[in-house]
Amino acid sequence: MGIVLPDGILGNPNTESVRKWILGHFKLLASVDLPVETFLPQVGVQASLLFLQKKTAEELLIPLDKEDYDVFMAIVEQVGKDRRGVPIYKKDEDGAEILFAHEKKWLAYTDNGREIVRSRRERIKHLADDLPEVAAAYAKFVEEHQQ
Repeated sequence: MGIVLPDGILGNPNTESVRKWILGHFKLLASVDLPVETFLPQVGVQASLLFLQKKTAEELLIPLDKEDYDVFMAIVEQVGKDRRGVPIYKKDEDGAEILFAHEKKWLAYTDNGREIVRSRRERIKHLADDLPEVAAAYAKFVEEHQQ
């Protein structure tokens, strides 16, 4: 299960019972800290993604202070937009937006109705978004810990 929780729930001393309940019923697989821009401009809350797995009957019997397993943790710096929701793109060391070659293909029809595939090369900008790298790092983490 994946859930988004405000960081206040994860760090506030008054919500310790919520954290204990979560850890008592679920194994924490991953915690990903999100930047405040993630939900802006609609909602301005610092939040984290938690990925959880329901504990088995045997795992429920292990006291919290005796559990021992690895947890994936990451901090996302950029989500492809600024505080106003305006897209931001990857830049080189000089501050210029980086353009990537991309071939775009589509289905078209000739004058006599035959289908043909047309294509053209385009240069596109990539959003400054750390989430794909975090997903790849998590996949690598899972692969390494299954051995």
